[in-house]
Amino acid sequence: MAEILLTFHCATRDTDIVTEAIRARSDAPIHIGEKTVRGRDFGDARTAEKVAGLLQRRALELIVEEEALDGLLGAVTGARRAHPVRWHAVPVAARGRIA
Repeated sequence: MAEILLTFHCATRDTDIVTEAIRARSDAPIHIGEKTVRGRDFGDARTAEKVAGLLQRRALELIVEEEALDGLLGAVTGARRAHPVRWHAVPVAARGRIA
């Protein structure tokens, strides 16, 4: 089966909630990183973020089988989040470990 790199971008305060929703559906390791987004056209930004043109977000990344996508999207959709979550998925062409 094909693997995908699935990334969820969520508000900082929703990180734990989104992480728990993902963990309920997958045992894949979740890499969490801080992201700073600059711009002014953010439909899901708070007023202060729009004025400053600066979003502070967390990126939650995991590699899963493509078939897991719908279940993970459903889990995050159903989570009791305070803010919208953006996501994208890209195919994994190759991966490995360098010792």
